[in-house]
Amino acid sequence: MKKIILLFLLFSTASLFSQNYIVKNHEGEKIEGVMFYSEENKNISSNKIGEVNLSIFSKEETIEIYHLSYLNKKFKKEDIKNNTILIYSKNFTIKEVKVHSSLKTEENKTQLIQLSKIEIQNSLAKNPAELLEKSSCLSVQKSQNGGGSPNIRGFEANRILLIVDNVKLNNTIYRGGHLQNILSIDPYILENVSVLHGPSSVFYGSGALGGAIILNTLNIEDINENKSSFIQQFESSSSSIISHFNSKFKYSKTSFLSSISLKKYGNLKMGRNRFHGYDDWGKEKYATKETEQLFGEYSQIDITQKIHHKINNLSTISINSQFSTTSNINRFDKLNDIKDNNPKYKFWYYGPQKRILHSIKYEKEKRNILSDKYNLQFSFQDIEESRHSQKFSEESLTIRKENIQVYDSKINFNKRISNFQINYGFSNRFQNLQSEGFNEKDNGEIGFTASRYPDNGSTDFTISSFLLTEFKVLKKLKWFNAIRYDYNKIQINFSEGNPFYLEDKLNIVNDNYSASSNLFYSLNKNNFLSFSIFNSFRNPNVDDIGKVFSKTDGVVVVPNTNLNSEKILSSEFIWKHIRVSTTIEMVLFHSYLKDAIEKRSFSFNGNDSILYDGEMMMCIANTNINSAKMNGLNFRIKQKVNEKISFSGSASLVKGVSSDLLPLAHIPPFSARSEISYSFVDKSILSFYSKYNDWKRLSDFDLNGVDNIEEATIDGTPSWITLNLIYIKKIKDLTFSISCENILDSHYKTFASGISASGRNFIINLQTNF
Repeated sequence: MKKIILLFLLFSTASLFSQNYIVKNHEGEKIEGVMFYSEENKNISSNKIGEVNLSIFSKEETIEIYHLSYLNKKFKKEDIKNNTILIYSKNFTIKEVKVHSSLKTEENKTQLIQLSKIEIQNSLAKNPAELLEKSSCLSVQKSQNGGGSPNIRGFEANRILLIVDNVKLNNTIYRGGHLQNILSIDPYILENVSVLHGPSSVFYGSGALGGAIILNTLNIEDINENKSSFIQQFESSSSSIISHFNSKFKYSKTSFLSSISLKKYGNLKMGRNRFHGYDDWGKEKYATKETEQLFGEYSQIDITQKIHHKINNLSTISINSQFSTTSNINRFDKLNDIKDNNPKYKFWYYGPQKRILHSIKYEKEKRNILSDKYNLQFSFQDIEESRHSQKFSEESLTIRKENIQVYDSKINFNKRISNFQINYGFSNRFQNLQSEGFNEKDNGEIGFTASRYPDNGSTDFTISSFLLTEFKVLKKLKWFNAIRYDYNKIQINFSEGNPFYLEDKLNIVNDNYSASSNLFYSLNKNNFLSFSIFNSFRNPNVDDIGKVFSKTDGVVVVPNTNLNSEKILSSEFIWKHIRVSTTIEMVLFHSYLKDAIEKRSFSFNGNDSILYDGEMMMCIANTNINSAKMNGLNFRIKQKVNEKISFSGSASLVKGVSSDLLPLAHIPPFSARSEISYSFVDKSILSFYSKYNDWKRLSDFDLNGVDNIEEATIDGTPSWITLNLIYIKKIKDLTFSISCENILDSHYKTFASGISASGRNFIINLQTNF
């Protein structure tokens, strides 16, 4: 009996003095990103499972809770019961912006834009590119209905990183023009989406010149109950029908997530009202029928399976499998081309784009001299894509296919020593690319054509190490530093007797350092300053070095094996003002890009033109220009007017020019977004938002076709504005949403896009949990 009483007392004492607490809302959901701070300028945030350690606060201190989606609260530690902190939702939800927190993979940054699961669902976006376009000032380029290439601070495609569940999607054939690969991520299983700038490149490596887009799928580490969800959505402007089902299930120490999305898209209808004054812009002779843009139909399937197993109290293992595939996707901006008053192409389409990802991750908390916690992750990706084209003047279909396997491994350690926190690790990546090209006649006869990439295969190997530190210098001052080293070797192999008279085997080696330093200062509990200086790089990949293709009539891109890594040196100043009902953020940044890779005229084997696809074409190639400078401004404000009304606004401006005084590609025009929301007593929400983009004048377009000058007007891309309305009502486990986008039915094109944007679009969405 004495032993039982003693054990009870020990357990009670341990509970009493425990410094770990769980933050929950009134529905029992655990809340991430809740900030706790005091008058002593101490602050900490709850982690992704809603857990927070309050040991930095004394018993006497009054702790204040801050979260944009929940009511403010003040308390002392002695007020907490059962180690649970209960918070209550406000009557409105606006986007969350974290100030700063301890050094985690996704929080080592100078700026963070984050969309939560609720915000993702409420956007009614059918893909991640559309999600970013609707919810922020990011510009998104589209070449066809199944398109979406995000632009961050004037960087696009292979100059920004796409990270899914801590796995880098960027591979050695990510091109420098516009990329649609983000569409292979299912938005209906996303837990959150973040856009990181600055030191994100140090953690993730080559490619984050503009930043990184982090996409995390549903977290199943801490499932409270088995639950399934079903979503059905219809859109009028493209006759799109989307069905999604996912199920989260827990048995003993193992959690499961199974998900499937079926998407079918029709032709996209553009707006009728031409406020810009260009009556024929976007009306293609053979590719449109009144407001309907033809060749837009395609379908997509996305499947995800995740398993998380708790081995014991200190270690876990997770398995993540994702599969995505599409039908053929027509390239609208090619099928609208005209030659001799007839369509230039009979066919131009992407074949089924397949993406397979498998990853396994092991995490363990083990305190020793090297770390407090570490994780080890292995991943494999298998990607297939192809391009199919046939001109009306030709008798055969030209087919170019690519298949790439990507093998990744990474080990990451975390260690805290007093006010000093360290995150360090090692990673390596191996990529194997196979590329082929051939002609196929109607009778099945196969002929030769040049492959898009070296026809005897290519490999890309990278090994890296990184170190990130956080040091609390003073109560109000934190200092973040990071450094990374990458070694990269690419080998491209051409078959004997290749038509470009290149050596059979070519090796390209690059090694680079990147570093960042950030000072974060709290002026007081409402105002924060941050200054950063950082450099990053992008190693040239196989697409830069060995690609052969033609996008513009009479011009062909040819291989150039004499390329150096692109390097960028950036500085960034941030001011943030945060109160219970107001958040203001202003960011100024400057970037100096050295050895920028841009397309320029090129002499190939002593000739300025070669015969390609039956035409004599002028040669251009990716080359290192001397330098380029970019400056910009980001501004955001969120204001709670009263208990029912909230307002938010944001704006973005980027300017850039190369050292040879030529316009840089990818520089978007000034953009702004504003939104006002009204919350009813029954917690339904009515939101009205507008998006604005300024002019992109013809003189500001790049000279080599990346900005799709042929898809603009004779003066450039006109300014545009859209007005949009969305109503969301929740009844128990059923959520009904209806939206009207582009209320004025305006005609416009987003910058560099080949297809006109959607006209007036009605969306009906039903979501249910059971």
